[in-house]
Order: sequence, then structure tokens, then C-alpha cells
Amino acid sequence: MLATHQNGSMTQDGNNRQPGEVEINNTHLNNRASLESIGIALTSVFNHEKLFKIIISLTSNMLRSKYASLMLIDGDILRLHYSNHLPEEIMKKTRVKVGVGISGWAALKGLPLLIKDIESGTRFLKKNSKRYSSKSFISIPLIVSEKIIGVINVNDKNNGELFNESDLSTLKVIAKYSAIAIRNATLIEKTSKLTIARQLNRDYYDNTSKYLPVTFKSLKLGPFNKSELYIENNNDGEKKYVLYWNGGDRLFINEKREEFIRKNINRLYVPKNGRKQYLRFMETNMERVIEDEDSNPKEKYDVVRDVAINIISDLSATPEEVCNVERSKQWIHNILGLINSNRNDYVDLINAKSNDQYLYGHSINTTMISLIFAYHMGMNIEDLSEFGLGLLLQDIGMGNVDPSIFNKPDKLNNEEFTIIRKHAEIGFHMLQETGKVSSESCLLALLHHENYDGSGYPYGLKGNDINYYGRISRIVDVYNALTSDRPYASARTSDDACKIMEENMKGLFDSEILGNFIDFLKSVRVVNEACQVRG
Repeated sequence: MLATHQNGSMTQDGNNRQPGEVEINNTHLNNRASLESIGIALTSVFNHEKLFKIIISLTSNMLRSKYASLMLIDGDILRLHYSNHLPEEIMKKTRVKVGVGISGWAALKGLPLLIKDIESGTRFLKKNSKRYSSKSFISIPLIVSEKIIGVINVNDKNNGELFNESDLSTLKVIAKYSAIAIRNATLIEKTSKLTIARQLNRDYYDNTSKYLPVTFKSLKLGPFNKSELYIENNNDGEKKYVLYWNGGDRLFINEKREEFIRKNINRLYVPKNGRKQYLRFMETNMERVIEDEDSNPKEKYDVVRDVAINIISDLSATPEEVCNVERSKQWIHNILGLINSNRNDYVDLINAKSNDQYLYGHSINTTMISLIFAYHMGMNIEDLSEFGLGLLLQDIGMGNVDPSIFNKPDKLNNEEFTIIRKHAEIGFHMLQETGKVSSESCLLALLHHENYDGSGYPYGLKGNDINYYGRISRIVDVYNALTSDRPYASARTSDDACKIMEENMKGLFDSEILGNFIDFLKSVRVVNEACQVRG
């Protein structure tokens, strides 16, 4: 008999089974109810390879046949996926066009075929193969939700007799549950497929290795430029990692380049040593995450947000490090790629924004929404890159502010507000001193709290004295704050935020840009509602 248990309990033969494990012996069942219970057991198996083997084993045992095979439809072709009598190399090559031959006819019509003598009296008149002692044959379609997905074929009864109507009835039950089981296994496989982000996460936390391979690009002007580096030695199949470089910025001098070539060093490794190293690893693979078609926008955004927080944190701690500015530019390049790939549907990206206000979370949300809006308005790629870098780094001066102040749940007093206001000038000077950030980008750190009517800070600039980037940033900065949970206020809806900005904050914003921004948000909402209706 066949037995399966979800909890690894004892079967009738007294053996312990693992979850989903199925065993078949040579007991023949004539009882249809018992056969259906066996069929139901098939639907608990979700591994294709194991399932195919069980289906053919079950078929052979229940029909007492020597040979059985399973074929599945791929386009207009039937491909052989499992057979109990053909070598694997032949199985891989065996295919039949749907509609051709016995199997092809059953797959095309969705009807079972019971042939008692293939050499006489059938539409498939043909010479019996030498490998089969009997001329009798059954081919039955696999159908689920009215869709034909393949066929099961059986040849040669063990006792040499012909297949009969009882055999066909038995095979119909097997085929019914086999089709359901194959459909379920396929759905499970699709939903359990690892996205790039999940695969990278698994690779990093794989306990079998404590080191990560890194690219030379990530070492020169990337996240691992200060890391200890190791080379891999393979002695008698055992991998060992030997310290090659203890960090520093002299790795890429000419002498070292020549040493790489002389020693045939084509791969270096860094140790896995915590959250920041994990985020550097994700950073080096961010382009792959963004391009992954199996990842949803929220998953992609979570990765790029966490990577951005790590980059800004590194830049804030060591603003003199040129590589941290280059990492920021590369991040913007990747984000523009993400926006471009979703240019026909911004809904998911805007909805993916995080309410995480941890230090730079607000700037990252503002960056994403501002870039989507500017892209929508037709800003060219060069300006978008400058604009994006300025947006990403506009709150870098907040790293010098006591977190207890900007996370305070109550209204700030005058002294605290004065401290907060200083972050704009501090950030501007930090970026300027790197010598790697353009003036336009630096100005965003300085001007993103200036109001159109002159009531902002630090200089009280008015109107067009505030550059175009600053006027956009101010609008999105306030919108993002209003629609996010803050220590002193709960998030407002998009409609409420726009209403507050139009009616209660008159004069603070460039009215033309604000109007365009609100129209943009309305168009996004219309698309979102349409998507919900379709869903």
C-alpha cells in the first residue's frame, strides 16, 4: 500500500515516515475508496522529481504493469519527464508533438485511450515495439481546472494479459489526483522561488562560510575599500582563508596591481562580521536586486533604503572619504534605474515608502518621491543625478544633532529648535569640503528648509532666490513628513496632506510646482484605484 503522514507518525507497516513521505508496495487495491485516499496522499508531495517518481510507481503497482511514463505539455510539445524503463539520456530527448501518435492524441483531445491491440483495428495502426511483450496500451490525459497538462502511459501487464475497462477506471483516479498534485507542486515552486534579495540574504548568513567574495570595483571606490582582505587556499579539498591585506587605501598602487598578476590573484574575500558588512554586501549587489523580475517593489525598496542609510552613516562619520561620495552617486544611479524600469507605474514605488524615521529614513523617502516626480516632469538624466545626490545627502548634518532632540515627542523649545536649524549649514559645509559634490547638490542641504515666502531658514530666501531643486525638495520634504508617523504626530493620508499644504501653508511653496505635484499624486492615486479594481 501507499502511506503518507503530515506529522511523521507511524504507518501501518510500523515504520516512521518523514512529513510528506510516501511508500508504495506491491499490494493491489481494487477498492475505489482506498485508491482515492492514496490519490489524496499524492497532493501532499510538492517536490516535482519525487512526485513524478511516486506517480509512476503508483501507476505500475495499481495496474500491475511493467512500464509506465509521464509526459507533460510544454507549448505544443509533450516532453517525457519520468519513465520507469528508459535511461535518463533518452528521457531528456523524447518529445512528441501534441496531436501526433497515441500520447499526442490523448493530450490534444483530453480523452483516454485504451488500446488492446496496437497492430490491428485502431486509428493508430503500427508495429508493436520489440521492448513490449503485449500489444495493449493505455494513454490517459492529466486534466486540472479543465486544462490538459500532460498524459500518463502504461504498457505490458506483468501477467501478459490485456488492459481492460477496470484498469482504465483505476488509471482515471490516479490521473485525477496526479494532475492536481502536479499543479500544486508547480504553484509551490513558483511561490517559493528565491528572489535575488532573499538569495543574497541566505548566502550571507550561510554558516558554512565566514567569508564573502568581493569585486575589485567594490574594493577601490566601493563599500569594502577599508576591509581586511583574505585569499583562499585550497589544500586537499579543505578551504582556508589567509589574511592578505589589513585594510587601508594603498591597495591599488601599481606595485600591488603587479602582485595581483604575478601571484595570479583573481579573487579576494572579506570576513562576514555584522550588520554593516551585510549591508555593504547588499550594496555591491544592489543592481542585481533592482533588475530582479521576481522581487516586488517593496522588497527592492527595503534593500535600497537600508543600503542608503548605511552609506549616509559612513559618509557622515568620515566625510573626507571620497569613496563614500562615490558610493552615494552609484546609489542614485541604481535608484534612477529602478524608477526608469517602473516608469509606467509609479504606484508601487510610492506606496513602498517607509515610515522608518531612523535618522536618514526621511531623506531617503523624500529622495525617492522627488526623483519620481522630477522624472515624471521630464528632468534630464544629468540633472536627475545631481538632484538625487543632493536629496539623498540633504540631512547629513543631522548626524551632528542629538537624537533625543529630533526624536522628541513634544514641541521643541527655542534652544532645541536653534540646534535643529544648524543642520542645514553643517550639512552644506560637510558636502562642500569633500570636493566631490557639485554646488547644485550641496545647495540642497542648505536650502531644503527655505520657504517661498521668505519664512524659512537658514537665510530666509524668497521666491526664485531659492533654486529650482530646493523648491521641489521643500514641497516633497513637507509632504513626506505629513504622510509619515513622527514622534509628535501620526501620519496623514495623501489627500489630507495635500489639503493642509494648499490651505494651511499658503505662501510656503512655489504654487506652480505644488500644483504639478498634487496633480501628479492624483494621477498616481487613479492608477492605484484602477489596479485595486482589477485585482
